[in-house]
Amino acid sequence: MATTQQMGLGKLGGSSIIFKRKFRWTFQVTSQCTAIGSIPAYFVKLASRPNISFEETEINFLNAKDWIPGKATWETITVTYYDIASQDMKPLYNWLSSVYNFSSTDQTKYAQMGTKKSDYACTGTLTMFDGSGNPLEEWTLNNMWPQAINFGDLDYSTSEESTIELTLRYSDVQYKSLCPAFTPEGCITGCN
Repeated sequence: MATTQQMGLGKLGGSSIIFKRKFRWTFQVTSQCTAIGSIPAYFVKLASRPNISFEETEINFLNAKDWIPGKATWETITVTYYDIASQDMKPLYNWLSSVYNFSSTDQTKYAQMGTKKSDYACTGTLTMFDGSGNPLEEWTLNNMWPQAINFGDLDYSTSEESTIELTLRYSDVQYKSLCPAFTPEGCITGCN
């Protein structure tokens, strides 16, 4: 009988390896504003983990070029919600209205609403789980607000559900590996 090592799987075939699966996660939004409170995680259909990009700084010397990493930017993420007819959706609509008032019958009152960051910025928590429901990792997105809101198209020829797609901007992220528990550490060399 061939072992996993002989089959070329190495550690991937080991009995202690847990694969993170794309369908075991939740995305929870919480706010300091009592009108928003908490947006239920169970209405989220699609989401993604954060992405970061780095500017390049070009270094020219003699006849050569080199590049070093510059400023980092957390990229926006897209989160898609099921759009259902329920009071449970009120916190989501309250959050969207805190950024821009789109529900007023007086057209002169369509305007940006919140003046303080605490009025419109929320905290997003994306958690990935193993097959037993134990958390594997957690991403906390701070000062998060909808940069774009897409209430979706309608189509007589389909039976699909209606959705609301949000493009979310956030200022910073904290990552936690929960299983196994560790904190990523980069290499930092001083002047000495």
